[in-house]
Amino acid sequence: MFLNNLKDKLMGIVQAASRYPLTILFLLAAAIINILLIHGLEEAYTSLLWTVIIGAMLGLVSQQVYERFFSHLKQRGVLYTGAIVLTIGYYFTINSIETWSMQMEINTSISIFALLMVFIWVPSIKNKILFNETFMATFKAFFTTVLFTAVIAIGLNLSVFAVDQLLFSVDSKVYAHVLNLVFTLFAPLFFLSRIPFYPGKSDHLTEEKKARMDEAIACPKVLAILLSYVIVPLTMLYTLILFAYVLLNIRGDFWGDNLLEPMLVSYSITVILVLILVSGLQDSIAVLGKKILPKILLPIVLFQLIASLLKIGELGITHGRYYVILFGIFALVASVIFSFFPIQKSGWIAAVLIVFSAVSIIPPIDAFTVSRVNQTKLLQQVLVENEMFQDGKVIPNAEITTEDKRKITETALYLERMQYTKKIDWLPDHFYDGNAFQQTFGFQEMYDGANHEYSGQSVYLDWNSHSIIDIEGYDRMLRLDVNENERKESVPLTIQDHSYQLREAFEGDDWYLLLEDDQEELMRFHLKDALNEIIEHDGALNVEDATVTQENELVRMMAVANFIDRYDENYSGEIYLFIEMK
Repeated sequence: MFLNNLKDKLMGIVQAASRYPLTILFLLAAAIINILLIHGLEEAYTSLLWTVIIGAMLGLVSQQVYERFFSHLKQRGVLYTGAIVLTIGYYFTINSIETWSMQMEINTSISIFALLMVFIWVPSIKNKILFNETFMATFKAFFTTVLFTAVIAIGLNLSVFAVDQLLFSVDSKVYAHVLNLVFTLFAPLFFLSRIPFYPGKSDHLTEEKKARMDEAIACPKVLAILLSYVIVPLTMLYTLILFAYVLLNIRGDFWGDNLLEPMLVSYSITVILVLILVSGLQDSIAVLGKKILPKILLPIVLFQLIASLLKIGELGITHGRYYVILFGIFALVASVIFSFFPIQKSGWIAAVLIVFSAVSIIPPIDAFTVSRVNQTKLLQQVLVENEMFQDGKVIPNAEITTEDKRKITETALYLERMQYTKKIDWLPDHFYDGNAFQQTFGFQEMYDGANHEYSGQSVYLDWNSHSIIDIEGYDRMLRLDVNENERKESVPLTIQDHSYQLREAFEGDDWYLLLEDDQEELMRFHLKDALNEIIEHDGALNVEDATVTQENELVRMMAVANFIDRYDENYSGEIYLFIEMK
C-alpha cells in the first residue's frame, strides 16, 4: 500500500514535469541562481532570480491557456514563445532601473499574484468546471505541498546534521543547498502534480483523469466540517461584533481610528476567502452563511472605503492607501457578485481581481505614479499655503502650525523613502545627510504619535569620511547597544588578569556606566551627558564629533557613537566603549 502510494506520487511528479516543461526549465534556472546567491553573489543575480520566477509563472499560465482553448502542439509552442518574450521583456525592464527598489519588489509580487489567479481562473472560463472548484483544487494542493515539503526539509536537514555530528564535518552551506532543492524544485513539482487536468477544447478526459479531477475539486469531509461548524459560525459572530462596533461608534473620531481600516480590510479578505471555499457546500449552516455574509460585507466595505477616502483628504495618497482603496472597490464588487449572482458567475471575482492587479502596476495609473504625483502636490500645496515655496525653491520657516509641520514631515520623508526626491529639483536627495531636513524646512521632523506629537533626532558616524579612531593606550573595546527604556545585564571584563564588571545605573534622569571591581566603583561614565553632547551635532558625524572621553585617577573611558536616536528625550543606539586602566 505504502509503495503504491509512493509510486503514484513519483509518477505524478514526473507527469507534472512533462506537463509544464517551460516552468520546470525556469525552476532549474532558479535553483542554479540560488546556488550562486548562497555563495554570496546576491547583487549580480537578484534581478535574474525574479525574472525566472516570473518566467515560471508565465509558463504555468501558458500551459493552462493551451489546455483550455487549444489542442495542437504548434499552438503550445506559440504560447511558450510568448511567455519567453514577456520574461525577457521583464528582465530588460528591471535592469533599466539603477537600483532594485520597493516599487519593483511590490510590482513583481503583484504580477506573480495576478499570474497565479490567472492560472486558477483560466480552466473555469466558459467551462462546466467553476472557479470555486479550481480554487478548491489549488487550495488543497497548496496545503498538501506545505505539509510534505516541511516534513522532507526537516528530515533532510536532520540527516545532514547527523552526518555532521557523527561521521564527518559538513559545510554549513549544505543546509541552504538542501533547502534550495526542496523549496525550488520539489515543492513546485509536488504542487503541480496535485493540479488535475480539466476539460479543455477537445474535452476528452480519460476515466482516470476525470476521477483525479473529481477528487481534487471536492471539498474533503474534514475541511467541510471545519468550514460549516467552526469557520462560518465564527465568521458570522465576528461579523455581528464588527457591525455592532461600527453602528455604536459611527460618530466622533470613528473615521480617524487607525484600527478601523486594517480591521475592515482583514475582515473583507477573510469573508471573501470563506465564501469561495463554502460555495460548493449545501448543508444548512453553509447555506445560511452564503446568504448572510455577502449582504453584511457590502455595508462594511462601504465603511472601509469611506474611512480610506477621508484619510486621503488628510494625508494624501500613498501606495499603501492606493491598494487599500483598490481592494475596497474589489471587495465591494465581490460582495455584489456573491449577493445577487449565481455561483456560476464566481469567476467574475477572479477576473476583476486580475484586472485591478494589472491596473495597479501599469503607468500612469499605477499605485506608485499616482502616489508620487499626489504626495508631491500635497507637499507643494502645504508649502505654498505657508509662503515657503517661491520661484521653485523652498523657503525655511519654523513659524508654522504643528499640523502643517507634521504634514510636511510625513510627505517629504515618504518621497525620500521612495527615492522620489531624486526627481524633484527643489528637494535634497536625502534628508538624513547631516541636518538637511532642518536646513530645508527650518524645523526638525515632526511626527504624529498615539495622542501627541513629538520630534525625533538622529546622528550616525560617517564611515565614508576616512574615519580613524585612535585606540592607543586602551586595554579593551566593547560594542554596546544602549537604550534608555531597556535595562541590560552587567558585562564581565578581564583586564591585566583582574576581573571587572561594567553595568548601567540610573539615578533620576541621570544615566551612567559603572566600572566596578569586587563591587567597588572605579569609574562612573556619565552616559546621558555624553549622548547629549554627541547628538547636538546632528546628522552625519566625523570621529571627533562622535567621541566623548571621561576619566578619573584610575580609569579612562572613551565612547564613540556609531549611531544615536532620540525620541521624546529617550535615547537608543550603538556605541563603541574603550577602557584604559591607569
